[in-house]
Amino acid sequence: MRGFRRGLTLAELVLAMAITAVIGLAVTGVTAAMSNINERAEDYYEYLQSGRVAASRLEEALRSARLITVASGSSIVAWTSNETDKTKINVSEVTKVYLDTDTRQLMQRTTVFPDSMEPSTKTALDTSVALADLVSANAADDAPPYVQYDVTRVLARNVQEFQVYPDVPTPLTQTVKFRLVIGSYAQTVTQYGAVTLRASKVSRVGVSGGTYVLD
Repeated sequence: MRGFRRGLTLAELVLAMAITAVIGLAVTGVTAAMSNINERAEDYYEYLQSGRVAASRLEEALRSARLITVASGSSIVAWTSNETDKTKINVSEVTKVYLDTDTRQLMQRTTVFPDSMEPSTKTALDTSVALADLVSANAADDAPPYVQYDVTRVLARNVQEFQVYPDVPTPLTQTVKFRLVIGSYAQTVTQYGAVTLRASKVSRVGVSGGTYVLD
């Protein structure tokens, strides 16, 4: 006697389709969630690496500085070298680090005269800067004296915050701490760091007539 074979009823077919659809949606949801987690993890790693690189670059730029003349808010001004005249601060020896709030980039700005420039011309342009001018509140915002020789370097991108904290008021500080927040508003990485001057000239800072000067 042949067995009796019965096809699926309409109700069973609808139920099977519904179960399949639910499983499909669940799999799609899990896949999307895993993809989102992977993307967030990749973003976090990228921000973490950017923070570490930026901190390293900042420490490298400032560690050999002679003086930190401004360290306030999101700006640093430093006398970073002493090559032209050991008794003076020259235009090419001043570096500024600041947060560009329009591009969210941490920038380093320095005046660099080309190697092809005649030495006599360079000497004439690379004039000395009074310490009093470098400790003023607007020193970090002042335009460079020679825009055509202004060189900027991006230390970090996607910067949400940059704050600096000197251990004592500038220009007498020898250590500057900083806090750097990199990422998007949805996810950020905070990097902390500190720079101590190796070749500090703080001992040469004096006061004359209520104004800071180099002795």
